[in-house]
Amino acid sequence: MTKISCLQSGQPLPEESDGFDYPGGIEVTYSLHRLLHFDCEGKNPRYAYPQLVKRYAKLGVHRYNLLEGKNLKLCNLKSFNMRINCGASSYYITLDARSEGFNKKFPFQVLVNERMIGCLDLAVAIARPRVWPRPYLRRHCVPKLDIEFIPLPDWPPEIAFSDTKRFYMVNESELQNNGWISLYLELALVSHVRDLTDHYLSQLEIVQVAVETVDDVKPPTLDSKNVVIYIAYKDFAKAETGEPCDSSKAIVRRVFNESTGDLKFVGKYWSEEKKATASVVQVTEKGSMHLSDGGKTEKRCKKKKKRLGVHRLWRFSDPRCHQAYKSRASSPPPQ
Repeated sequence: MTKISCLQSGQPLPEESDGFDYPGGIEVTYSLHRLLHFDCEGKNPRYAYPQLVKRYAKLGVHRYNLLEGKNLKLCNLKSFNMRINCGASSYYITLDARSEGFNKKFPFQVLVNERMIGCLDLAVAIARPRVWPRPYLRRHCVPKLDIEFIPLPDWPPEIAFSDTKRFYMVNESELQNNGWISLYLELALVSHVRDLTDHYLSQLEIVQVAVETVDDVKPPTLDSKNVVIYIAYKDFAKAETGEPCDSSKAIVRRVFNESTGDLKFVGKYWSEEKKATASVVQVTEKGSMHLSDGGKTEKRCKKKKKRLGVHRLWRFSDPRCHQAYKSRASSPPPQ
């Protein structure tokens, strides 16, 4: 969008925006990346990662409710700009929201910055109602992500959940009234497999939820900003394909950064049945590695060692290469 068209339409210039609401996207001249625009409205909207973007939008509304004490609901997606690069991306989402009990909708903006792809590791940096004609608070720039990595805790033993000073056990009514718990679980799965459908996600049944405080200052509550959520669930979608409906677990950590205003989420999930029957790496007396399912044989290991030159210097592990090197070294230099 040109400077003249921006002024005529009343929109701010691209260099003054936060990255929202530009139909043509924004070409970022001071970096290697650009913002690609997607429209989410119309009869048959087509855009990248619809299940993921919808849940990112819900997560932004949840962030606003958690920090501001409100009760907004997502009505519909309008558009989003996605940073195009070869790894984790940023999503500048514009949506319609409304307050609980009111039908009037208003535009809302959410910025989600991914730290990694293939897993739940992100930060919600912006979640705010858009106020026209001054909805933009600062110049648009490439998001700076916190590179600090803290591993998630292990699943506690069952007896540990009886410690009420450390854990808060969510009851059935609270689970029904706090949709963000199922949102966390869905995000843990969709972040790993982005083409999961709404039908698949609707087959997840949460069995147990425990909330653990991160601050260790006071007993945890559902409104605590810094917590770890332990979710036990069943995946009934597998029953449709003939697979056993095994017990599964997920862990999601939520931490609020007071200095930056980012609400960070890190999560993982796993199946208890698959974990118990996972292939175990064994080292034989001959020193070659095997998998319990026979996936890797000794012959393949020897070939790989030979190709990588494990026993001798690489490139000289093949006698023909070694002889060619000796011949070149002993031949007289060209005149």
